[in-house]
Amino acid sequence: MSTPKNMRAQNFPLKNGGAVHTYTNDELILLQIRHSTPTEDDVLQPSYKVAVSLTPAEALAIAGELVTAVSHQIKEYLPKTDPNS
Repeated sequence: MSTPKNMRAQNFPLKNGGAVHTYTNDELILLQIRHSTPTEDDVLQPSYKVAVSLTPAEALAIAGELVTAVSHQIKEYLPKTDPNS
């Protein structure tokens, strides 16, 4: 999907090779998830692209859930500190 006219586009590459794209303006929020696997790498692995239009309430609910999930997992990524120092 090329960037729709008059929309802000953000691309968030994922660790697994896919990407999440957002397209926004004052009236619309689009969320697109893409995953592409070259046929020569794995003929059985599907490639896909799907997009949904979100209301502001839906976008906030998704953002809130992601923040909640990250808050429970982030501790394993933070540097370890010595309690004796």
